[in-house]
Amino acid sequence: TRILSTHMLAAFTFAAALLHTSGTARVARCCPPAAAVLPATEYMLRQLQPAQSIGLLAAWEKASRDLRAAGFRGPQDEAIGERALKLKQLAETLPRVKSTAMILGLCEKGSLSFETLEEPHKSQAETLSRTSLRAAISAGRGSAIAFVSQWEDHVSIDAVVVNPQYLELGEAAEAVLLADIAQRARAAGVADVRLHPAYQADGAAFYERCGFVAAAGGAEGAPLRFASGSEAPEVAAAEPAAAAEAVAAEPAAATGPAGAEAGAAREGAAEKQGSTDSTSDPRA
Repeated sequence: TRILSTHMLAAFTFAAALLHTSGTARVARCCPPAAAVLPATEYMLRQLQPAQSIGLLAAWEKASRDLRAAGFRGPQDEAIGERALKLKQLAETLPRVKSTAMILGLCEKGSLSFETLEEPHKSQAETLSRTSLRAAISAGRGSAIAFVSQWEDHVSIDAVVVNPQYLELGEAAEAVLLADIAQRARAAGVADVRLHPAYQADGAAFYERCGFVAAAGGAEGAPLRFASGSEAPEVAAAEPAAAAEAVAAEPAAATGPAGAEAGAAREGAAEKQGSTDSTSDPRA
């Protein structure tokens, strides 16, 4: 019996390792060395409706507050040194982007109008009316959400936030998401892709690896530009069935950010492919 159990354990370990390494589409050039380089197929790359994002953003906001209250100690004690500053920035940014998502949701429902918004959102009304949300979601492996506005001559990535409980994996998710957005813009014939950068542990080097650089002679604080000579890496989104299987492997009682991410992935897996994942529109 002991020998049989040993063989079964070895077989299970081999199968798990094989499953983990399956998928060949990787975005190694975009991912920072400090972050685990995961197959792009492990992410659900999709558009999020504003109402779908609010619960996830709220969970991340709470997690950032809890981590700071606990002395920046997370599941992997990542929030030290430069990443402690990253967590601080996330804690300041998440309430703002959650508020933005709520406004987008209310305008989408017709409860609010972009034309009648009050400050501080009134001055941003046109940008908000052009904004959609894209996400790279995984079940407990790091996730990222981007607020993207589409203009006549360019696409602007106005904000990106990640799950504060998985800062290093969040860097990988953000890199995959940036590649996805740049790829969609190029596919739609939009060469000008701009990015309002957030704080990164690796600084400007993180964005340079993703193809985003400061414009020559640009003012301080100006958006980064996707380099004209760069090619957006090919990113293969997770198939709905594969995403559903990945989520099913998570504990059924998952709560907090992990549970919220699992719920978002379940919704994406349940939707018909193409309903919210068009490649013809950078905002899609």
